[in-house]
Amino acid sequence: MYQFRRTGGGVAFALLLCCVLAGPAVLEAQRTAPGPDGRWPLQPHSANNHILAPFMEGWYANEDGTYTISFGYSNANLDTLYIPVGENNSIDPAQFSGMQPTVFLPGHHRGIFTVTLPADLKDQDVWWTLTKANGDVTRVPGRTRSIAYELDWVPRPHGGLPPSVTFDSQSGVGRGPPGIMLERTQTVAVGSPLTLSVNTTDPSQRDPDDFRSANVPLRVVWSQLQGPGRVEYMRHESNPLPEVDEDDDSPAARFRRRGPTGPQVVPLSEGRGTANVIVTFSVPGEYIMRARVDNFSAADSSDNDNCCFTNGYIRVNVRP
Repeated sequence: MYQFRRTGGGVAFALLLCCVLAGPAVLEAQRTAPGPDGRWPLQPHSANNHILAPFMEGWYANEDGTYTISFGYSNANLDTLYIPVGENNSIDPAQFSGMQPTVFLPGHHRGIFTVTLPADLKDQDVWWTLTKANGDVTRVPGRTRSIAYELDWVPRPHGGLPPSVTFDSQSGVGRGPPGIMLERTQTVAVGSPLTLSVNTTDPSQRDPDDFRSANVPLRVVWSQLQGPGRVEYMRHESNPLPEVDEDDDSPAARFRRRGPTGPQVVPLSEGRGTANVIVTFSVPGEYIMRARVDNFSAADSSDNDNCCFTNGYIRVNVRP
């Protein structure tokens, strides 16, 4: 890791003095000779050539003696990036590969997928490595040796907990980043609509007399985790129309106006219910869709501290 030392205004003065003493010849050379990467000196990088970095968000000690590591990523580019699982998107040891995203939306996304270590591999490092099309490589180790990164399941200050997520006709309840995977793979043809659904309730232990705990809604954000092509989304008739303020230019408002090609948000105002979305797929192949259920509108909940949200995953086989 590089280390930078603050030196006050001396550095800036030295750079300015260097330019003054260098004279017109050097400055002219800088204007006419780009650097080895094709950019002019001090020219900023392209807005579409920024960093894509994997993150270890933390780890859980499970009741059965296993350990679960939560991973996320940060995409500083303006566009969604696509990197299939393989040489350029790998988990080492390979036995833990398979659930990492191949679709990287702009921004920082926490708790996208997890890796669970058996008790005898508690000290095993799990490396996630990403290589962009331009050759930039970023990697991060997932490890359980630092207490500072330990996550927990205890209620937050106002009783907030990760929502419970289930699927119809399937036992088991998902909570937190490990979440739950639908056992049955969905099958659909290219271009044909498919309805995806998850059920959820909020088990938070809130004080009914605390105004900050009253009427806390849940939110379900449908997005694409993996797949060889783009996914388009349509609002299911059971979902209310979103309220959009056209004069609001905040990041959240721009997210809501992203349209049918972006992730779809389904509000559950009563803090429980079924969230449906209609999706179509552009090309055949194997996809994984993700439903993130959260109660981030609560006073004690946000993804910044990895609480309180739960992942639901659905595999989809898209035929020609």
